[in-house]
Amino acid sequence: MRRIPLKIMGGAIATAFVALMLIGCRGAAGQNGANGTNGTNGNDGSNGQNGTGPVINAAVLTSAEWGGLTLKGTVLSVTTGGAPSVTFKVTDGHDVPVAGLGWTSKASSALLPSLSNMYFSIAKLVPGTNGSPSKWVSYMATSTPTVAAPTVIPARPSVDNTGTLVDNKDGTYKYTFYRDITQAKAILDAYTYTGNNIKDDLGDLTYAPTLTHRIAVRVGGAARGTGTNTPDGTNSGVPSVSVKFPANMFYDFIPATGQPVSATNEQRVITSVDKCFTCHTKFEFHGESFQDTKFCVVCHTDQRKYGRAEATVTSTGYDQAAGTYKIQGHAIGEFPVYIHRLHMGEELTKTGYNYANVLFNEVTYPQDQRNCVKCHSASAATPQGDNWSTKPNRFACGACHDQVDWATGTGHGDLNEGGPQLSDQNCVNCHDAAAIKTYHIPVSPLNPAFATGGYTNGSYLAAYADNLPAGAVKVTYDLKSVALDATRHPMFTFRFLQNGQRADFNDPASKTAIWDGYVGSPSVYMSFAVPQDGNPTPADKNANFGAYIKKVWNHTATGIGAGTLSGPDGSGYYTLTMTGVTIPASATMVTGGIGYTYNKYSQPLTQTSLAGYPYNTTTMLGGLSVPAPNVWKVFPGQTARRTIVSTQKCNDCHSALGVFTASAYHAGERNNAESCHFCHNPNQTSSGWSANASSFIHAIHGGSKRTVTFNWHAASAEDTFAKVTYPGLLNNCEACHVPGSYDFGNSANANAVPNLMYSTVGKGKYNGSSPTAYTLSPYVVKDNVMDYGIGASYNAATGVLTPAASTTLVNSPIAAACVSCHDGDLAIAHMRGNGGSFYEPRATALAKTEQCFLCHSSGKVADVKVVHMTFK
Repeated sequence: MRRIPLKIMGGAIATAFVALMLIGCRGAAGQNGANGTNGTNGNDGSNGQNGTGPVINAAVLTSAEWGGLTLKGTVLSVTTGGAPSVTFKVTDGHDVPVAGLGWTSKASSALLPSLSNMYFSIAKLVPGTNGSPSKWVSYMATSTPTVAAPTVIPARPSVDNTGTLVDNKDGTYKYTFYRDITQAKAILDAYTYTGNNIKDDLGDLTYAPTLTHRIAVRVGGAARGTGTNTPDGTNSGVPSVSVKFPANMFYDFIPATGQPVSATNEQRVITSVDKCFTCHTKFEFHGESFQDTKFCVVCHTDQRKYGRAEATVTSTGYDQAAGTYKIQGHAIGEFPVYIHRLHMGEELTKTGYNYANVLFNEVTYPQDQRNCVKCHSASAATPQGDNWSTKPNRFACGACHDQVDWATGTGHGDLNEGGPQLSDQNCVNCHDAAAIKTYHIPVSPLNPAFATGGYTNGSYLAAYADNLPAGAVKVTYDLKSVALDATRHPMFTFRFLQNGQRADFNDPASKTAIWDGYVGSPSVYMSFAVPQDGNPTPADKNANFGAYIKKVWNHTATGIGAGTLSGPDGSGYYTLTMTGVTIPASATMVTGGIGYTYNKYSQPLTQTSLAGYPYNTTTMLGGLSVPAPNVWKVFPGQTARRTIVSTQKCNDCHSALGVFTASAYHAGERNNAESCHFCHNPNQTSSGWSANASSFIHAIHGGSKRTVTFNWHAASAEDTFAKVTYPGLLNNCEACHVPGSYDFGNSANANAVPNLMYSTVGKGKYNGSSPTAYTLSPYVVKDNVMDYGIGASYNAATGVLTPAASTTLVNSPIAAACVSCHDGDLAIAHMRGNGGSFYEPRATALAKTEQCFLCHSSGKVADVKVVHMTFK
């Protein structure tokens, strides 16, 4: 575009003005003159300098600001050949660069200052031999000199943070290690080893630039001036305040080329921290600084056995007091061994495990350990994720199967079948990938108590319906619709599918089972609310009943379970009408579903024709029960109960809700978290405890943190829910709850508050002399004389709710949920002082009003969400 100088434009305007004046004075104008020539263009101005973007200066943050900081990081480049150097960038959770992180401390015992908020590590990946897997070997297996021990000597792997840091003030940094990794082997070679300090335990530290290397960086930790993050490392007296989430960053590369690893290089990425965080939310060990398994593996190597004695063997396992750092010559702290043994926990064969005060035998696990794909599966992020089945080895497998002694063959068969194994080269001869996957299908014999107690017929369960034995069928329930007929009888339109395909029922005139090769069936189930305690529209269900589909099919159903069955239509759908009940006009939240059967008299759907899973027609035990997910719908014109939890959130930890390693509740047949309230409503109680879902589920998950032991349904006086080791952060409510539910932040949950029901905790008499008195709540009188009266009950045949006695004991609605975790005396006194009720007579409690929302609602001084979502 041509630029016109201002002086030219000004001259043109002036000329035009004079010409107009002349025209006005003299009359007609003469001929136009010739156009003048254009002036030359002016010079362009120089470009301005680019402005700098915002940068957070961590050095001036308050401890509160530091505590709310989420850090992220990226390794930009790495150089090796001596003391490695790594250039990296740190940003906050909004990608704003973070500078000023180079604080150091120097304790009186230290020779060198160390970085307070940064750790670095580097390791090489050594390929396996004789069938053994590749393994990480840390170069950080030398000590950092101190005043008392100035000479560098061999040591178990640690981190490096006494090197040189350059802060570029733009969020990028360059760190040069203190340790020269090319000299690590020479340091080990020059040392004189004695006792448990065995050179070979540290492996071969020869610098090998052609192998895969990983450099790992951690940035986080405590705010300056809190805890021991002080210039001299002494305790500040101020409680430590850690960043909300630290930065963990990694770079896998080949030093000889300087290039990142490719598919042709040796790699070992077997799991992802994302899989860990479906249960754990956040790791709480090591000061919450290390939050990625890629960092764990470069420090938790087999080198951790250095300086450790072989564990002392006892008749049942190991001497716990002596510790178990080294077993059969292998480090129990090596990552795959440590993690497998930790998660096997209370299911381990041997006892006495103690690794740095971590007692493996006391750890509980929320699903079947054979579900290996919970942590391991091949993907772009975890290319070696299938190693668990394709590359078996003694120490990873032996971590769970700890009954095996590889040197003697004990627990591993005789010489002709297993026997001693001094290397991994023969593992695949017997344990190929197909066999390993078969043996790790989560199929368990049910606890015998279920058979004798009348809970189920099936002695085997396979609740992981995408990982089934050969020939097993995956059954699903397709509930098309629910409705009420003209006389308010419930109607269900549905079909069953086998492996996703339509499967019609047999003719009951000629068959005894709805399908060939099966026994049992699910039920149709109803749940709703009717007026109670003066409340015409309770916000919780208080009425439920069901009908066993097989009995309706073969015309043997009577009473409230009676009904008719028509169909199938052209698409395979049947319609079952429950003729034994009539839904009252006063009912609200009317909901119906399919599934739920687990009684031995109304057997769950069980496959009886599968090889390897025989069924005994006399005892009604055996077969393979593959619990299908329950399905439910709200009846037309009705409003669903508020949503509080989701099955998916439960299954993030449990994988198959209702089924665990050695037992199952409701035989795995009641496996839909959103419908637990069908039965577990506020009127349900046993053993002096509330059986309301919001009460007992909180109490179970918070069992180890409670002040008073939660002994509801305890197996013995010692085996209670106090032993539950919850893997996540208890204050991360959204690990289970949908947003807006636990804090009544969404309208559906907020609108329910005035109509919440009181949870019954005490009714009838309690006998403290009973053989199972250890299950009784400590809050009720157990003299078998005190009678708290009858609880509320709904009669499905008459449609009448019998009210509870005014003397029954109750907890007020919000207190009932909160006290399940916060059960200390001060917490209970606080709730009672603000209108809440705890084990109070119903008449007394109903006359009070909870005032919780004055302080605990959104935006108030103790906002429930803010208090619980701190993640500290």
